[in-house]
Amino acid sequence: MGLSLLALVFAAGAIAFYWWRSHGAAGRVKVQYDLAVVRLEEGKLEEAEQAAAKAFSALQKLGRPSTLTIPLVVLIARIHKRAGKDLSAVPVFGVAVQLLRKVYGDRSAKVGVALHELGVSLSRVGAPERAIGVLEECIPILEEHFGKEHADVAAALSNLGISQSQAERYADAERTQRRVIAMREAAYGLGSPAVAQALNNLSVTYKRQARIPEALDCLRRSLAIREANLGPDHPDVGLVLNNLGNCLRLEKKFGDAEIALTRARTILENPPHKSYGNVIDSLAQLRAAQGRYEEADQLYAQRLKIHKSQPSSNLIDLAETCERYADVLYKLQKEKQADAMLELVSKLRGAREKLLAPAT
Repeated sequence: MGLSLLALVFAAGAIAFYWWRSHGAAGRVKVQYDLAVVRLEEGKLEEAEQAAAKAFSALQKLGRPSTLTIPLVVLIARIHKRAGKDLSAVPVFGVAVQLLRKVYGDRSAKVGVALHELGVSLSRVGAPERAIGVLEECIPILEEHFGKEHADVAAALSNLGISQSQAERYADAERTQRRVIAMREAAYGLGSPAVAQALNNLSVTYKRQARIPEALDCLRRSLAIREANLGPDHPDVGLVLNNLGNCLRLEKKFGDAEIALTRARTILENPPHKSYGNVIDSLAQLRAAQGRYEEADQLYAQRLKIHKSQPSSNLIDLAETCERYADVLYKLQKEKQADAMLELVSKLRGAREKLLAPAT
């Protein structure tokens, strides 16, 4: 009788220990998940990433499915995307989409939203064809759940247009981007910052086709809208000025380009905006176009230094910067440095292909 009672006590203790460990782990998942959400909303991305990692570790120790498994995977992907780590966000969003499909079905709103975010990250890392496929799948889902004129649908169409432009599908891109402009004008009015962003995107499509006068028209309208709504020193104004300066350079209006890019640099350098390096790149291109290669050399070196402190997920853009830098170095008869720069270009393109290769 005493032995049976002892066995019962041990059994009860084991059950209590298992319950405490299981529920304690579940509690830790919830606490760290909630903390990561708050830190992401606050823009404290390092703290958000740390909390999400702790939540994931607690989830693994839990040893069983949790209602927070899918939300946590989506959250981790969003933290990486927000931090500009799109190369790591892409596979995590891929896992999130697979999990969401299994639980909610292929046509659920949750799947549509996750596909949109995956498409944005694919576009950012320079995989526009894959992005187009993902975005073309998500748009009908979003239209079905939210309506064809919904802001989320317009955002997905906007990102589709960007990807189509990157993929040199210019007729498709222009058609998509004009639809976005019309949707946003109808929803918010002609002078809305959302319209300004859509005009900026259309200008890039025109610029890629060397339709510079049309690009300049879009940019001047976008600039006027942003200055009226946001003030002359807002970072979004600096972004438009950077694009404007690039188009003016292509028109060989170097003085006007200098004015636009200098103003963009002043706006974005203090504190350094995430696109500050792009302005330095634009100034380097201007100096090279003017034949001022020593200054271009210094600016490209500065651009690469900025990249080391603020790594970009778009390895194609970085590779193109390095190619332009190599051309400047050759003109300065710095052959060894130029050759090394081209080797870096090859490594960057290889790294991108490896990172984006489908899992086998």
